[in-house]
Amino acid sequence: MAKSTKPKRFPLLVYRRYHELHRGVSLLLIAVGIVLAISAALVRFIRPEAVRGDPTLLLWAGLVFFGFGLARFLLTWAISRVAYVQCTPRNVKIQTPFVPVVFSYGRVVGTRPQNVSDVFHPNRQKGARRAMLEGLWGETVIVVDLNGYPRMSKRMLRLMTGPFLLTPRGTGFVFLVKDWMALNRQLAVYQEKWRARTSTKQTPG
Repeated sequence: MAKSTKPKRFPLLVYRRYHELHRGVSLLLIAVGIVLAISAALVRFIRPEAVRGDPTLLLWAGLVFFGFGLARFLLTWAISRVAYVQCTPRNVKIQTPFVPVVFSYGRVVGTRPQNVSDVFHPNRQKGARRAMLEGLWGETVIVVDLNGYPRMSKRMLRLMTGPFLLTPRGTGFVFLVKDWMALNRQLAVYQEKWRARTSTKQTPG
């Protein structure tokens, strides 16, 4: 198989954006935890006469802030790194942070590149959803229109993947990747090969 059509994993950038949004808060929690823990240590061992009572509670508060911030940072980082879409000879695999989603090329009605703002209209995005897409409105996504979702409802898929992997209207997936042209090319190549294989099997020998 030509190098350009070898199965390639395309990281889904919407999940990396999720990590970027939460990174600042996570680092702040870590910093607060460190400050509290250091303060407790200084009070306990250097100037115990400066306060009344046991500074252990302050130390524990610092450890809780630090642990929560670190866990939050690592979780969102792992989510951002594990998610990808990949075209294979048999199907398209979407690795979400929780479960993989696979659909056949037989479900594909068509593919089209569009701007993020054309798929998710800015005026319809509020709060955290709008914050997720800030700075991405001009980016190009690949929209894959389907004749049906694989094995589950759109509502269930949205619960598992979030609001930005499915088309707001109609049936299909939205892929925001760095090299959208390569993804679009692989989708076209593998879909054509799938059609050639299936038509050959259906032709009487």
